[in-house]
Amino acid sequence: MKKVFVALALTFVFSIILTSSVPVCAETETNWPEKRIEMIWHSKAGSGGDIYLRALARFLEKKTGQTVIVNNVTGASGANAWMKVAKANPDGYTILGVSSTIVASPVVNNLTVNYENFDHVARMFIDAVCLFVAADSPYKTLEDLIADAKKRPGEVTLAGGTAGNIEFVAARELMKEAGCEVSIVPFEGGGDGAVSVLGGHVSAGVGEYAEIASSAEAGKLRILATFNKLQDKSIPTVAEAGYPNVTVEKLRGIFVPKGTPKPVIEKLTKLLKEAMEDPDFKAYYTANNLIPAFAEGEEFTKILALQTEQVKESIGQQKK
Repeated sequence: MKKVFVALALTFVFSIILTSSVPVCAETETNWPEKRIEMIWHSKAGSGGDIYLRALARFLEKKTGQTVIVNNVTGASGANAWMKVAKANPDGYTILGVSSTIVASPVVNNLTVNYENFDHVARMFIDAVCLFVAADSPYKTLEDLIADAKKRPGEVTLAGGTAGNIEFVAARELMKEAGCEVSIVPFEGGGDGAVSVLGGHVSAGVGEYAEIASSAEAGKLRILATFNKLQDKSIPTVAEAGYPNVTVEKLRGIFVPKGTPKPVIEKLTKLLKEAMEDPDFKAYYTANNLIPAFAEGEEFTKILALQTEQVKESIGQQKK
């Protein structure tokens, strides 16, 4: 009788242990996504980041069976989009696409929102940054542009995307290294900046290769130099043109609102990794010369912190 009692007691204890362990297992699982996902971008449709998010949205729709939309929330040097996501419900259904503008613009424009207001899912790419002119421009090389800027300080104009973006920081660094000065002309999107170059309204432009690829390949724009080596292109880099100290690695990645459940972030990270091997998504990023550079979680946070220090140092040097 005593043995029967002990067996029953042990059975009761084990059942309690098993029952109490169920919630722990449940916390590591998620049914996300079960409804439409909204991806936010701070610049206009047609910009490099917009193209990136739309390609990624097509992959996520294919993998999850849920609708994924891209919402362009422009204005305030990126702050409108970033505040919208920072205030969103942290449930995985509002996702922020980011570039290095989330690092540079808050520093340059003294914004109250910055990368620290979000959870950092992953950096996926480094986006090649280019200096370009219209095909009929008198500038045939980077040195032509720099020589003219030295002759006419502040009169040579340089168009690009959002005010305070990392491309402008890089361009200013280049001109400082070359000992000349240009005037920066920001637009809501890099695509608009390229249009202004094509229309002859500005001297040159600085932006992502993806934004100008079709115009460059059609012979309407000429790339003078790139800040990152373009694969299979015979275009000189800024370093090869004589300015090896001027570097920029414009990132492309994904944030979510701070407080998003860890299982959701882990599942989203897994999907982003899978996207890198998807044939359709791979065709997109290969055609646009995006450099794969996957870094997740804490590693991504360290990259953002280092880039912030780079921008602060650059801005500090300009104020001296």
